[in-house]
Order: sequence, then C-alpha cells, then structure tokens
Amino acid sequence: MERAHNLKILNIISGAKIGGAEKFFERFSVSLQKQTDLNQKLIIKKNKKRYDFFRDNKITVKELSFRSKFDFHTRKNIKRVIEDFKPNIVLTWMNRASDMIPVERKNYKSIGRLGGYYKIKNYLNCDYLIANTKEIKSYIIAQGWDPDKVFYIPNFVEKKSKSTIKKYKFATPENKKIIMGLGRFHENKGFDLLIKSLKSLPDYYLWLLGNGEMIKKYKYFAELYNLKSRIRFIDWVDNPSAFYNTADILVCPSRVEPLGNIIIEAWAHKIPVIASDIMGPKKLIKNEINGLKFQSENIDELVFCVNKISNEKNLEKKLVANGYKDYISKYSEEIIMKKFKSLFLKVSK
Repeated sequence: MERAHNLKILNIISGAKIGGAEKFFERFSVSLQKQTDLNQKLIIKKNKKRYDFFRDNKITVKELSFRSKFDFHTRKNIKRVIEDFKPNIVLTWMNRASDMIPVERKNYKSIGRLGGYYKIKNYLNCDYLIANTKEIKSYIIAQGWDPDKVFYIPNFVEKKSKSTIKKYKFATPENKKIIMGLGRFHENKGFDLLIKSLKSLPDYYLWLLGNGEMIKKYKYFAELYNLKSRIRFIDWVDNPSAFYNTADILVCPSRVEPLGNIIIEAWAHKIPVIASDIMGPKKLIKNEINGLKFQSENIDELVFCVNKISNEKNLEKKLVANGYKDYISKYSEEIIMKKFKSLFLKVSK
C-alpha cells in the first residue's frame, strides 16, 4: 500500500463519558498513533479518565468544554489548534465536533464520521463523510450528499485477550451457563427482553454489563419475575475481553442498533451470537451461518435460539468458526486501518 507521507491528522470528538462510539474513538486513536507515517493530535471534551488514557499512550491531546453548539470559546480554540498544527485532515466524530469546525478553511480536508442516523445539517462544514454501516451510507446519500464523497468503513474491535473471570466472583455456580448482554442500559438496547427470557432458561445465569437510566426498571423486572438470584448487574468495564471469554452466549436484543459492535467483539472472542433481526445486526448475521437471529420483541424466539445453541454442539462450532472468520477478514484492526489510511491519502491529494 502507498505510504501516507507523514500526513497530519487532527482527530476531534465531543462525546459522552461512555459509549460505543467513544470506545471506538479511543481504540482508533491508539491504532492511528502506531502508524509511523502519520502525525496525530487529539481534541476531546473534558474528561480526566479519557485524557489520562491518551497521555499514557503518548498521544498529544487537548481538552475543550464543548458545552453546546453555541460554545464560541470552543469553536475559537478549535480554529486556533488548526492554525497551529496545520493538519492535512480534520476528522470529526458525531454531531457536535463536526458542527464546530470552521466553515472557511485552507490546505486541509474535513471528514465527518457517523455511527448513526444523525441530522445531516450538523455535517455541512465537512468535505467528506464516513459511515460505519452501508445502510448509514445510503441514508447520507439519500439526504443529498454526493455519493463520491461518502465512504463506508466499519469499526474494528479490541483484540482478544486470554483472561477469564472466575464465576464465583459474581456468585455464579460452575455448572451454570452464562448469557451476556453488554451496552448502555437504555430502552433501545432491549435488555428487558433478555431478562424476561431468563424465566424460560433455568440452566442459565445472565450477566448484564453496563449502566444507565434503565437499571431501576431492570432490577424491578428481576424482582417481579423472581430472577434476582440468576441476574448479575455488572458496571461498565473498559475492556470486557475477560467477560467474553467467560460467557457461553452473547445476546444482542436491541430495538435500535445501527451497527452492533458487540456482535463483532463476540466473533473475535469465539463465542456464539444471538441478535434481534434489526438494522446492523440483521446485516451482520447470516442466520445459522455466523449467528442466530430472532424477530425483534419475540421472547419465545429468543429462548428457542438459546436452546438451539445449547442442544446442537455442531451448530455452535459452526457459528463460532464462521463468526471468527468474518471478524478476521472484515473487522480486524489491520484491515480497517488500511481503509482509513487509504482514504486519508485519497482526499488529501
């Protein structure tokens, strides 16, 4: 591949404290820093944990407030960083960062990155857009963007570690299997469906990793259905690799899920995946090839899928092998970073 000739990349995110896009931004930035033919600088919303993470990885980072779209102090500081750093590419993540870059610019190209069906008006200052699913790319083009200026590059996931979790640490008997759910505790994630499904899955414990506004409702359901003894609510962890290595099945019961990073992560960790047949998961999973799909909101189908994997060991092996193959060929760090670098070269010429 043609080398990037020491391109300068200014990488900007506002972002929440936790979230899938924010975690990928962190992985991506660390990977970009490894590229010896690129020079990177970051601007992030004030966040001590994220700031320390980047400094520990020897990445130059500046914190700004990003209070609102009318935060003119942040806008002014972004412009000043651009003038001092003189980047070839300004890469912005999601709405606020993309909206805050200067309208007028010289000698650099601006690329906005979307991981959802966001309002396109926030990206009017961008020259190009990256979508992390083909469907989001189609959505952007349907909003009037030039197809030649919209690119599809999916996420990559963290590499698998060999670590595991001792079941007794979460009061889980050794003879019980573990279903894992992972993500924000939000209505969109559908974890209430997963909790209710446990009524019909007596051989399983449920480990839910994350936090958010729905936790009180989830705990209410656990009490209501007498499932409290088999559900473990585990706070958000920065690197869930050991949990993937310990779980028996990953279930993604989402109602809204543009991509489905956790599906790719499960593939990388060689565990079988079950997901609702919506949006990103519907496209990622080929039923009975690299995972199983159930009709969204249909708890009976979800239970059927869990039992199918539990009872058909040859099917389980097939799902795991094909999922891992898809991860290596389409979503590994090496594959995705080549795509990003190729795009940077193309638009900076």
